[in-house]
Amino acid sequence: MFSSALRVFWVILILFFTVAASSPQMTKGEIEKYIEKKLRRNSEVLKLNAKNIGDQGIQVIAESPLMQNVHTLVIYRGNVTDKGLEYLVESRYLKNLRVLFLESNQITDAGAKRISESAFFSQIKTLNLYRNLVGDTGAVALAESKVLGKLEELNLNYNQIQDEGAIRLTNSTQLKNLHTLGLAYNPVGKNGMMALSRFKMKRQLDTLHQQNRLHLLGEVISGDMGVHVLLASKYAADIVNLDLSDKNISDKSVIALASSIKLSRLQSLNLSGNTITDVGAKALANSKNMVKLKKLNLNYNHIGDGGALAIAHSENLTKLESLKLGQNRIGNEGAVALNQSKTLNNLQHPIFGFY
Repeated sequence: MFSSALRVFWVILILFFTVAASSPQMTKGEIEKYIEKKLRRNSEVLKLNAKNIGDQGIQVIAESPLMQNVHTLVIYRGNVTDKGLEYLVESRYLKNLRVLFLESNQITDAGAKRISESAFFSQIKTLNLYRNLVGDTGAVALAESKVLGKLEELNLNYNQIQDEGAIRLTNSTQLKNLHTLGLAYNPVGKNGMMALSRFKMKRQLDTLHQQNRLHLLGEVISGDMGVHVLLASKYAADIVNLDLSDKNISDKSVIALASSIKLSRLQSLNLSGNTITDVGAKALANSKNMVKLKKLNLNYNHIGDGGALAIAHSENLTKLESLKLGQNRIGNEGAVALNQSKTLNNLQHPIFGFY
């Protein structure tokens, strides 16, 4: 019974889209009346959902004086092509436009390139090209645009963008205000997805900094790539307390953390629940950038006697008041060295305690 109902649902859905797609194109008069009706309710927002207006409809909209106060224009499944964009960029009445949705239309690389070049889009903050025909060429044009500097949100989900486009967009030096980028359901490969992940982490760090919540950066940083993003950021030098517990951190990342002069203000470092071995422990012990560290949590890692000995004899970790090394692979030799350490004189808690 359920499967039968599900089939009926899909049939109705397919019929809906089929009828909508094949509906006759609205006439100029119909579009003008529709615009007037919509803007009478809200003069700043115009939405045309599943209205077959075509490029001629875009021309009507672009040439209408009623559009002078509109800041948000949504044209969903309007059968709009690159030609329609030409009418938009030539409009005298859309100077207040800040948000443009052109979802499920027929915008190609040529249209994306036109967007990237036209001064008309210099004030746009949100651009939605969801489910169009934009590929790498269009994505690169958007990434290199000198007129989209105010763009904050760009939705390119369901297009034809691959690695090159994704990498260029996420590393763009022109789109300085872009904080949200949608590339879902594109044929993006591993390298492109990694670039997108780095982009998202960078923007999340920006947000935390703006909200004065950098102490929560552990919530957005994950894995070796996350550590790389963190250390490359301008915020690393401001960090005093860093919690990277249970973040899939390896020795490679610990070495990077220990080697970074940006972290010389660090007083508390939590690396519990990762995959750190003696190599990482030795890097911390030998780091002159960790001299202000008062708390170091290395519980639940893979540190053995070698790492314990390095920490026990470290002259850089002398300010430690709390050192946690529980649930590692430390044997008698390492435990004795830690308990008899001549440099860890400020410890106030048991090293192997879970406090």
